Formats: sequence, C-alpha cells, structure tokens
Amino acid sequence: MGASSLFVPAPASNWWPADLGAPSATGSQNNVRYAYYFANARRLAVETFGQVWIYDTLDHQIGGFLQQQGGGGSILFTSQYGTVNLSSLPVVSIDGRTPPCQISSAPAPAPKPALSTPSSEHDVFAAIARLVALHGKGILTDDEYARKKSELLSRL
Repeated sequence: MGASSLFVPAPASNWWPADLGAPSATGSQNNVRYAYYFANARRLAVETFGQVWIYDTLDHQIGGFLQQQGGGGSILFTSQYGTVNLSSLPVVSIDGRTPPCQISSAPAPAPKPALSTPSSEHDVFAAIARLVALHGKGILTDDEYARKKSELLSRL
C-alpha cells in the first residue's frame, strides 16, 4: 500500500510535530489550525501563516477555541478558568525551534506582565495562568504564589 489508505490518515493531515503523538482534539477556523494534547503532554499546537507554534497549556483543561474577528484577531480558548487569551500561555517552540526571550511577531498579542493589575474577570484568570507558569518555573515561591493568587481571586 501507499503512504495513505482508507484507514490511515495522509501524512499531510498531521501538521503538528510527530513527537507529540495523536492529539485529543483538532480544529481550524479562519486559516488557523490547532491540535490539543491532554494529560501529561500539556501541549497545544497552533498553525498560523505556515508556522507551527507549540504552547505549554499549564494546568488548563481546554474545552474550546474562539477567534475574535477584526484588527486584533486574538485567539481565545475556554478552560476550567473561563475564557483565556492564547498569548497568556508560554511558547515552547516555533517551527521546532526554541523561541528567543522576546518574540516580536507572535500570532496573538503579547501577554501583559504577570503582576499587572487585572481590570476584568478575564484579566484575573489570565494573570493567575501567568502566575502558574512563574511558579512552575521556580520564579515564585509557594508563599508568593499563594499570596498573589489569593489577592487576584479576591477581585472577582
């Protein structure tokens, strides 16, 4: 048999990195494709303009994606924390390469600093997601993380 058959998907349909394995969910909208990996992988692959971006999903359990229309065109997803902007997730790789410290042309707007003052419920959840990332990287201690998370949750 050839490279694909009725029972085996064509290799071109697997646009995400092979080392991620089979995604739990895939989809596309407005020339953006995504593949989400549950459980231990904690990864989200997003293809925009021919580039494949891999994000660390932190502790988010992604349930769906939204794409805002218009100038900004930001990509949002829903998780147990509500609606979250894709830009709040850490970038693991772009086209298989580790990204530089400052990325100037991301597919979504750059995240706000982790310690900014959130002005809405969405901002609170996004700030908590950034805190999780900082805590996971060892930048925040358990006490610092708990104190700031408590402060953010009190604003809801």
